Amino acid sequence: MSIAPTSGPGDGADLSLEDLAQAIRAHRLYLSARPNGLRLQLKAADLTGFDLSGLVLSDAILTGANFRRSVLQRCNFDGADLFGASFVSADLREASLVGADMRGANFTKACLRNTLFERADLRPGQLVLWKDRRKAKQEAELREAVLVNANFTDADLTNANLTRANLEGADFSNAALFGANLSGADLRGADFSMAKLKGAILNNAAVAGATFQGCDLRDAELRNVAMATADWAEARMTGAIYHRDQSDFPPEIREGLEGHVRWINSNGKQGKRFDVSDGAFIGTDFDGCDLSGAIFRNCDFTRASFRDCKLQIAQFPGCRMREACFENSELSGASFEGCDLTRAMMRNAVMRAIELLAASGQPTGRMWPTNLRNAQLADSDIRGADLRGARLAGADLTNCNLSGADLRDTDIEKANTTGTTLVHCRLK
Repeated sequence: MSIAPTSGPGDGADLSLEDLAQAIRAHRLYLSARPNGLRLQLKAADLTGFDLSGLVLSDAILTGANFRRSVLQRCNFDGADLFGASFVSADLREASLVGADMRGANFTKACLRNTLFERADLRPGQLVLWKDRRKAKQEAELREAVLVNANFTDADLTNANLTRANLEGADFSNAALFGANLSGADLRGADFSMAKLKGAILNNAAVAGATFQGCDLRDAELRNVAMATADWAEARMTGAIYHRDQSDFPPEIREGLEGHVRWINSNGKQGKRFDVSDGAFIGTDFDGCDLSGAIFRNCDFTRASFRDCKLQIAQFPGCRMREACFENSELSGASFEGCDLTRAMMRNAVMRAIELLAASGQPTGRMWPTNLRNAQLADSDIRGADLRGARLAGADLTNCNLSGADLRDTDIEKANTTGTTLVHCRLK
């Protein structure tokens, strides 16, 4: 017996336990090639809260099915079509999804301990979900999922969202993770041997005891990652952003950074925001760090380097930053009001207004501009920078080089631009 949606495209189907049991019995016969067998088809079915522990659902058609809060322990989904399925808060401990099609599936806050994903396809997908008569896009979601010791050998997780997921001891050997987001994830003891992580984001991830041998990490972001605690033998790191040696930091920076990482990963619920006053950090190398939201009061950063850093909404009241380097850094929403940035290097820095997020991580629609009011930027190199929406009133831009910069929606007319180079700038 085949069960299919009866209430319209994408609306799902209301199933009774009797109907479901009958369909599963027919599927069992189908798998053993016995009479009266029929492949299980539950497209867009609503299975919220069902307990299907231990069932064999291999090769089933479960496109767009909703398993929210369902108990699926030791379930066998090998080769199943789970395109766009929702497993939000589901329990999939020790389940097997070998070779399953899970493109666009949502595993947010799911428990996936010891789950087998070998050769599974978890790329983002385009599922036709009809909502208000319009197609809605569905992408792979594994945010905050518990994937301890999960097996992703040879799996395709291209562009998957694994932010803050617990992946301790997971096996990603030879997996495809192109452009995947693993920000804040727990990767301790995980195996990424020969994995493909080109362009992936691993900012603030914990990597103690992990192995990345032979891994492709070209153009990846690894800000605030303790590189010395993992094995990077023969990994390809061309173009990757990371800090070479955190042991070079002054003790107060090293200790503060540890708490700040927890603060970022928990959206401010744990750890401690980096907040320093009167620090002397002359010539300190912060390259490749994530100090978003940090506060530095009256600190001396003369000739310090923040190349490739992430400093969104950071505050630097009263700081001295002469000849500091911010090349290729993300400074959106940061405040440099009144700072001395004479001869600073800010080439290709991003200083545009940023949208604020709520405590839940959801966008608020409120934009927060980068603040350069009354900053001393004489003789600075700001070529190619993105300054859209930045506040520049009273800033000293004497002899600055702003060639190719994007100055749309700024108040540069209120700044001192004597001798400023504005060749190829975008002003409107």
